[in-house]
Formats: sequence, C-alpha cells, structure tokens
Amino acid sequence: MYIDKFYHLFYDTLQEVYSEDYRELESLFFLLTTHILKCDKTTIILKLSRKEKIEDYIYKKLIRKLWELKKNRPIQYVIGKAYFFGMDFIVNEKVFIPRQETEELVSWIIQDHKKNSENVQIFDLGTGSGCIGITLKKKLPKIRHIHAVDFSPESLFIANINSKFHKVKIFLRKVDILRNLISIPIQKKYPVNIIVSNPPYVRISEKKLLHPNIFQYEPFQALFVPDDDPFIFYQEIISWIKKKFPEGLVCVYFEINQFIHLDFIEFMKKNGFIDLEIRRDFQGCFRMIRAIYYQKT
Repeated sequence: MYIDKFYHLFYDTLQEVYSEDYRELESLFFLLTTHILKCDKTTIILKLSRKEKIEDYIYKKLIRKLWELKKNRPIQYVIGKAYFFGMDFIVNEKVFIPRQETEELVSWIIQDHKKNSENVQIFDLGTGSGCIGITLKKKLPKIRHIHAVDFSPESLFIANINSKFHKVKIFLRKVDILRNLISIPIQKKYPVNIIVSNPPYVRISEKKLLHPNIFQYEPFQALFVPDDDPFIFYQEIISWIKKKFPEGLVCVYFEINQFIHLDFIEFMKKNGFIDLEIRRDFQGCFRMIRAIYYQKT
C-alpha cells in the first residue's frame, strides 16, 4: 500500500464523522501517521509527495487505528498520548484528555509567579494525567512542593508514570475532593499557596453540546456535575481553603463553565474572594478565573 492511498482512504472514512472541520481531520491524519511511522510532519508530507510505499505491517497498524477513529475514539486515546505545553503525556480512558484551554490556565500561573516561585506551595486538585502539576514543576523548577491529588488510583498511576518520564518530583496522593480534602498535608511555612483545579463542571443538561467522542470515551466522573449543584467541587475546595489556610495568601486558578461564568463570579465574591479576574480562552469563551483569598487572623 502507498501512503497517498491511505491518505485518501483516511479522509473518505472519516469525513462524515468530522465533516464540520477539515482542519481537524488534517490534524488527526498527521498525529496518527507521525506516531505510527515515528517521524515528523515534514517527513510525512515528503512521503506523500513522493507517493512512497509503506510496509504491510505499518499499513495494518494504520488501518486498525483508523477504525478506532471511525468509532469516535479520541486520537489521544488511539495513540496513547496527548500533547500539553509541547510535551508528551501518556493518557488512556481513565484520565481526562489535556486541552488547550488548560494550557492557557497553566500559562497564566507561570506568568504570575515566574519571578518569585521559591516561597510558593501548589495544590493541583483533580490532577488526572498530572499535566498541570508536572508542567508547573518543569516551568517553575524553584517550587519545592507541588501536591497533586485525585480520587482515582488509575489516574494517579498514569500521573506517576508521566512525572517519572518528565523527571520531576510531585507529591501524588489519593484524595476525593468531595469527601476528604482535609487529609492533604500542608506545609505551613509557605506564605503563598496556589490552588489550581480543572474539576468537573459540565452540567448533565449540557451533554448534548459535547462531541460524541468526549462523552463516549472520557471518564464521566471527570466531566459532569448535577444541574442543580454545578459548583459542588468548587464549594468543597473553598470550604477546605477556609479551614486549612488561616494565615498567608491563597491564590486560586479555576477552569470554569463558560455558560454560568457570571453566577460563578458572584459565588466567589460571596465566599470572600477578592481581586477576581476572568479570562477568555482561545475560542473566546469565559473559561478561567483567578482570585485571592486572604484570611486575617
């Protein structure tokens, strides 16, 4: 089989599934072929222009992966990795796929604290693949303590693999945000504490707005919250902050639901947070918020 023939087969097979966005289809093609052929995009383009032949065993691999894509399985699960901040992270169906919106949230933290990160303690609540905590440790290496928690042993297993792959030390702990956040050990000596979280925030009624490959394959518990209690995870985090940080500055960075961002701002104000700033993501949606909590003794 020749690679240009596979190229046409790829588009013919998936054009109904991804009919709305040709660029996404093109991106999928190069993500798959560079992964399987173990080369870069430029090499694939050259192979296409030369109409090069591909080995039978390679072709069979490509076909198997193509059928997975046809069933709406996300490309990140198909190839077993996701790209975040220019780095590879191992992923599977047990963890939420890292996204560009979360990259923007992490970038915000880095910009805010790159000049003074030595006296900072970070809590990555709902770490999943570990992409947030690991990236912060890579980009802000002077930070000594990054606590990454998740209730899923499978997620923590993946996060541990990723931390070893990227050669950074983060403290992983099995914690259920809704039940035992209080069990997280806190180093009292740090004057600045950063709480970062991308918790479940999609209301059940909004499921119909998602692409099928999201709700069919990504972990349900990492996505959805009840319609009548959309801030359930944030409320638990805030209650924990008020109990455990009687001194020092707490700076929170949350990814949030774009459809109820005004309600969320009011929710944060009522809970005593100040200096609120909300930002749009690359799609123009109000997706992230930064706020300060300072409890006077």
